[in-house]
Amino acid sequence: MRNKQLGPLLLSGLMIGPILGSGIIIIPPLVYQVTGDWAFLAWLLIIGISFFFATIFARLSILFPGKAGVANAIEHAFGKRIKLVSSFYLTGAVLFGPVAVLLTAAQYLQSGSALPPALLALLPLIICTGMLLLQVTSIGRISLCISSIVAVILFAGATSILLFHHKSGVHLPPFSGPDFGYGLLLLFWTVVGWEVVGNYSGDVRDPEKTIPRAVTFSVSIMALVSLTVAGAVQMIANDRIAEKTVTITDIIQPVFGAASDIIMALLVTSLCVTSYLLFTGGVARLIASLAETQNLPTFFAAQSKKGAPAAAILFLASVHLLVLIAVYFKLADIEQLVALADGFFIANALTGILSAVKLLDSLVLKTAAVMLAFIFSGILLQAALPVIGIIICLALFFFVRYPGEQQEESR
Repeated sequence: MRNKQLGPLLLSGLMIGPILGSGIIIIPPLVYQVTGDWAFLAWLLIIGISFFFATIFARLSILFPGKAGVANAIEHAFGKRIKLVSSFYLTGAVLFGPVAVLLTAAQYLQSGSALPPALLALLPLIICTGMLLLQVTSIGRISLCISSIVAVILFAGATSILLFHHKSGVHLPPFSGPDFGYGLLLLFWTVVGWEVVGNYSGDVRDPEKTIPRAVTFSVSIMALVSLTVAGAVQMIANDRIAEKTVTITDIIQPVFGAASDIIMALLVTSLCVTSYLLFTGGVARLIASLAETQNLPTFFAAQSKKGAPAAAILFLASVHLLVLIAVYFKLADIEQLVALADGFFIANALTGILSAVKLLDSLVLKTAAVMLAFIFSGILLQAALPVIGIIICLALFFFVRYPGEQQEESR
């Protein structure tokens, strides 16, 4: 059976929906509220940052392929200790982040149900776990279908607003540096995610050609959808806004009418499902890779007949179930899960970016990586103190665990 079967289109299917994620529903109205008609400029800047971020991690995935993803590049740049620290940062993020994604979907499905979101989230958890145990090409096809439907619905609604239901003119308020900066900070939610793509490089057919094509196509589609939606949020006529502030439901309402609320619930659920598949599937491959190198118990390396890292997938699903139980008993909530996951995601991304500064030959990508490193460092410092404490303690643990470990570049 061929394992490397993901071509550019199927790999794009794995990327577009998850990286658009629930952010495309939540972020455009928030950024417009903060920055006013300067919002579109903020979107243009963040799309440019996303392009360089995606290109950097795509290049690292090509140079250092395998289930460990960018962790392979990090090991080559900084040695085994830093690789393990970064790997556990990403794993830590995916122990909590996907649960927040499931709970977001459950909140949209809760209408008319007396069940709390933590119980409603059990169904998508079971469905997603079953899907992850399929062959990766099957997941790619499912994600491609979902991503295509989401992109078409959002683009159709936004285009309708821009063509037929827009207000006249743009009135730029006085420029506010702090407000614009905060808008950019909100928009960074739309950037994180590209670093997980490398964990699928072992399942890709001809990575040297497939990954750049998939990234270029994915960034192009995401830029088109994001900028169109952002423009529609900014230009929508006041009489098309149902509540005090514009929502994405207002954007699709001219096309889908009374069905907009139902479609929005399905839209958010679909985006959350694709996000869960990408991140949990990617980290399951990372866990299996660590088990194969005996950095984790070897049973985590067990695969299904379809070639999926079954033991790691079931482990992550079990942890997600425990976290849902904690949420049900009000021991945790979505905000806490997101804060914890974001800290780990940013720490992992920052480590990957620093490895790119050391490993990549392109002066343009090196310069972009240095700029991104400063930006992500600033964002990481905004994390809650307990999250920063956990990140530091995890790093110290591996430096103590491997006290004599030298960088392995000399091997």
